[in-house]
Amino acid sequence: MKAMALGDTHGDTIYLRMALDIFEKEKFDRLYLTGDLLPDSARLLDSFADKIVAVSGNCDAYFQTERYVHFPMPTINYTGFNGKTVVLTHGHFYDAYSVPVDYDILILGHSHVGRLDNYAGKLVLNPGSLAQPRDGERSFLKLTEKTIGLYSIETGGLLRKVDL
Repeated sequence: MKAMALGDTHGDTIYLRMALDIFEKEKFDRLYLTGDLLPDSARLLDSFADKIVAVSGNCDAYFQTERYVHFPMPTINYTGFNGKTVVLTHGHFYDAYSVPVDYDILILGHSHVGRLDNYAGKLVLNPGSLAQPRDGERSFLKLTEKTIGLYSIETGGLLRKVDL
């Protein structure tokens, strides 16, 4: 299985289209979304609803993004990935210290900074932001059976990776 994780698109459809082109070209099985999509991004993503595991961000609540999609956007969501428990949350309510369930991999957004960390033997990931990166890099995550990589959306280059 192969998954892509995106976060904090904030309605930027230009970079989101680039990410979705990669998603289709590389034949990803799942698309994890860490919230703050906003309606314009949500409309583009809705055609991938059967492959999406998503959560709502603080801006989604304000703009009622859930009204524009056919996939659930709870505050916290759970899924499996190659035998590991994955928890998604935006990061404005929960973080690595406060998420209320056990996990192997936590994927969150909100900070707009790409992250691949190990916290108490668990992976804590952030795909960064396609629209408003605070670390200077528009990025996404690629999860495969053996590695997790943070990639630049503009160059396709690998920024950082961890082995599973």
